[in-house]
Amino acid sequence: MSGMFEGGPPEPIDCLLRHASATESIADLDSGLLLLEGEEEEEIESKTETGVLAASGRNGEATANDRNKDLGESLEMTHKLILYQEVGGVACASLSPNKAPAISPRRSSVSSKKFQDPPCKEPPEEGQPWPQREALSFTRSLIFYGTGSVTEEHISACRYIEKARAMRLKYRKGGGTSLNDQLKTLANKETAEEGLEYAFGPDGVVELYDSTANEDRINLCTVPNIDEFVSDYNHLVEMVSEGFMRSFCFQRLQLLDSAYKMHFTANGAVENEAQSNLLGTDFYRTMKVDNHIHLAAAASAKQFVEFVRDKLKNEGDTVVLEGGETLSQVFKDAGLDTEHLTIDAFNVLADYSVYQRFDNFNGKYSPFRLAQMRKIFLKVDNHINGRYFAELTKMVLARHETSQGHNSAVEMRLSIYGMEREEWLTLANWVLEDWPGGDHPGPVLSSHNRWLIQVPRLWRIYCTKGGGVRSGARTFQEMLENLFCPIFEATLYPEKNPEVAELLKHIVGFDSVDDEGNSEAPCTCTRPGDWVEKKNPAYCWQLYYLWANIEVLNRLRESKGLNTFAFRPHAGETGDVMHLAAAYMMCGSINHGINLDRQVALQYLYYLDQVGLSVSPLSNNFLFRKIKTNPFPKLFKRGLNVTLSTDDPLLFHMSDDALLEEYSVARASFDLSMTDISEIARNSVLQSGFEDELKREWLGENYKRGVTYCEETKTHVPLIRAKFRAEHLALEHMLVTLTSAGKGKQVLNEMMVQFGLARDAHRKILMDNFMEVPFSL
Repeated sequence: MSGMFEGGPPEPIDCLLRHASATESIADLDSGLLLLEGEEEEEIESKTETGVLAASGRNGEATANDRNKDLGESLEMTHKLILYQEVGGVACASLSPNKAPAISPRRSSVSSKKFQDPPCKEPPEEGQPWPQREALSFTRSLIFYGTGSVTEEHISACRYIEKARAMRLKYRKGGGTSLNDQLKTLANKETAEEGLEYAFGPDGVVELYDSTANEDRINLCTVPNIDEFVSDYNHLVEMVSEGFMRSFCFQRLQLLDSAYKMHFTANGAVENEAQSNLLGTDFYRTMKVDNHIHLAAAASAKQFVEFVRDKLKNEGDTVVLEGGETLSQVFKDAGLDTEHLTIDAFNVLADYSVYQRFDNFNGKYSPFRLAQMRKIFLKVDNHINGRYFAELTKMVLARHETSQGHNSAVEMRLSIYGMEREEWLTLANWVLEDWPGGDHPGPVLSSHNRWLIQVPRLWRIYCTKGGGVRSGARTFQEMLENLFCPIFEATLYPEKNPEVAELLKHIVGFDSVDDEGNSEAPCTCTRPGDWVEKKNPAYCWQLYYLWANIEVLNRLRESKGLNTFAFRPHAGETGDVMHLAAAYMMCGSINHGINLDRQVALQYLYYLDQVGLSVSPLSNNFLFRKIKTNPFPKLFKRGLNVTLSTDDPLLFHMSDDALLEEYSVARASFDLSMTDISEIARNSVLQSGFEDELKREWLGENYKRGVTYCEETKTHVPLIRAKFRAEHLALEHMLVTLTSAGKGKQVLNEMMVQFGLARDAHRKILMDNFMEVPFSL
C-alpha cells in the first residue's frame, strides 16, 4: 500500500482513538486520529469544532463570503486529521488529495518496522503484546471488490457527501458563526451598563451589542441568515436526491448490513462469552437514559390512576379551579365517582383510534376526555400552581433515583409555547418551588433527570389570538420574542431574573414538537416579522429560527462561562422525509428518525456523522409505523447511533417501568442479543446531556476518546463489538475521502495486488496442510 503515501507509509504513532458520536464533528472517528506535528489535540478541536471565526479587519462584521472562506480553512484543518487503520495487515490512511502531512510520533518507543492492529486500549511498551489481541476476532467488510468497483458515479457521490458534511460543519459545529473578540470581554463586565445588550434584528435573529456604543453599533455574533440557509438546504436536498448519490449510499448501507451479519455469525458466541466474563455488571446495572420522554405523559397509566384515586380520597375538599370548585365537585359534576377510577375508564391508553391521527392522540392526554382534568393534574399553570403535577412528577423521578428494577435516568420535556413572555417565569417557579408534604418534598429537580424545553410548532393557534403590533395581526416575530427574550435577559441580567437564570442551569437542550404531517407552507426566505399567514411556516424554516437564536444564546452563555444547550428536535417521525435534511444540518441528535429508511443518502450521512437517533418503537407502532416494519433493527445493525426511548409512557406502556418495557419489547421483536441492547443503552448515555463527570462514572474515564475506550465493566459492551463498530466507521470514512479525492482507482489497483498475494498465501497454506492429511474413505 505504499502507493498511498508520498515516500511510503508514515511512521507508526500513538493513535488517538475516538468515536464519531452524536456530539462529535466530522473529524471525530474511533479509528485513530493522527495529530499534525506541533499541534495538540485541544488546538485542533478548537479550530474544527468551536468554529469561532473572528472577522478580522471589519470589527467582527462578517459576510457570507467571509464565513465560507473561514469554513474552507476549517475544513482544510479537518483534512489534516489522518485516519489510521490496519486493514488486512496493510496500513491505510485517509489523506488530503495530494500528499500526507508531516506526522509527529507521540510515543517514540513504538517500533517503526511492524504495523499491528490498533489496540483496544493504550499501546503497550515495545516488545509487549497488544492487549487481548489473541482473544479478539474481527470481520471486516472490504472496501473494494474488483475491477469496476470505483466508477465516475462513485466519485461524484463521494464528492457530494463531502459537500454535505461540510454544510453540516457550517451549522452544527458553528463553522458559519462569526464572533467578535469583544464578546467575551463585554460579557464578563460587572455591570450591565458597561457590558452587553441584545435586540432582535430585522432577520429574526438576536443580535448582541456593546451597551456603551452610541453610533455604528456592531453585531458581535452573526450566524448564517435565512437566505444562506434556504440556499444550503435546497442544495442538500438536490444532492441527496441525485440518482448516483442514492445508488452509492444504498450500496454502502447494504455492505454494512452484510458486515454486521458476518460479524455476528462469526463472533456472536465470542461476544456472549466475553459478556459472561464481565463480573460485577450486567444489563440491569448499566446506565440507560430515556432521552425522549414528555413530562405530561411520564407516568404510566397505572401510576396516574392510583395518584388521582389517592387525591380524590384524601384531598377531595381541595379547591382546584378558579371558580371555587373542589376536586370532589369536579368529579361529581362530570358524573364520575371512585368506581370510574380505572385505567379503561380514564381512556388514556393509545388504541387504533390514534393511528395516523395526531388530533386523537393529543386528546388522550385528557383523562375521561375532559380538558379540565388535564389542567388540574398535568399543568403547571392552574389554581393550585401545578402542585399535583409536581407531586406526580417527583413520584416518577423517585423510581429512577432508587434504581427500582434497573439503573436508569431520564431527560424529560417541559413545554414553552411562546404564547406569552410570562411562561418562562411560571415554569421556573414551578420547577424551583420547595413543594411541602408528600413522599418527596422539595423542588422538581433530580440527580437522575435533566430538563429539555420542547417548543410546540403552534403558529396556527397563536396567530388566531389577535392583539399583535400590526393592527391586531400577530407575527411570527412576536412568538420568537416570547420564546427567547426572557432567557436572553436572564443570561445577561441574572440579578434581575434570578428564577429563570437558575432554571437555565438545569436545562440541557431544546426540542421542537408537533405533527410533522401537518400542512405547511413552502420554505422561503420570508422574515418572521413579515409572516402573518394563518398557515404553518415550513418545518425547516421554523427549525432554522430556533437553531439560529439558540446558537447566539449558546455563544453568549459560553462567553460568560455558563452551560449551553443542545438542539434535539423531533424529526422524521412522519411527513416530508426532507425534514431530516434540515435536522442533519443543524442538530447533534434527533427524536424518532424512522423515515430515514425512505431516503438512503440521508441515512448514510447520518451514519457517517453518527447523528443520534432516539427511537420509540412502541410509540411508532400506535401512531405511524407498525412494529414489524419499524426500521430500528436495520438502522442499528448498519451502525447508526440509535437508542431506545419511551416518548409517552402514559399512552403506550403497560408496566410501571416503561423504559425496561421498551427494551424488552425491542429485544423480542427485533431479535436483539444482550450485547445489542447493552450497546443501545451505551448510546443513550452518549446522546444524553448529562454532565461529563456523570458520563465518566457511567462509561469510563476516557469515554470521550471513543467507544473502544468505554469501560466494559461499566457499559457491558465487549471490546470486540466496540472494535467492530469503530473499524467499520473508519473504513467508510476512508472510502469516501479517498474516492472523492480521486484516489479510489489507484488504491483499488494496489489493494487488488495485495489481496491476490494474500489469497495465494492462504491457498498455499491450505494445500500444504491438505497434502499431509492421509487419504481415507
